[in-house]
Amino acid sequence: MQQLSRKHPHQDFRTRGLGLLELAGGRRVHEIAVELEVSDKSVYNWAHSWNDRGLCGLLSGHKGGRPRALSDALVATAVESARAESMTLRQIALRIEEVHGQPLPCRLETLSVALRRAGFSYKRGRYSLKKNATNRSSP
Repeated sequence: MQQLSRKHPHQDFRTRGLGLLELAGGRRVHEIAVELEVSDKSVYNWAHSWNDRGLCGLLSGHKGGRPRALSDALVATAVESARAESMTLRQIALRIEEVHGQPLPCRLETLSVALRRAGFSYKRGRYSLKKNATNRSSP
């Protein structure tokens, strides 16, 4: 349990392990919940899972957070578009909308993250600043 609370790759499992160690050490549920910034019910659920199913019960239930905004099909279309020709993120988003017939369900930054995960990198286009032909003198 100590190794779980220190070395597991997912933070929520480390928190569960630490909570159960504290509970076994005689601390009250409410104190543990306040320290770990979870609800009392969560600590009770961890204890029941541990008692009912042991380590397997404690390690089940990792949902990995919020579901992805872009489906695998949308990401595949974006990757194909990016490989075919050099395009901006906005152009890739428009291509996705053309192919799938629906608006992009996320922001362009989310599309950028998905493309970076697939091995692509983009730089934001910069506007060039043109200097005024006449010099301004300060009064």
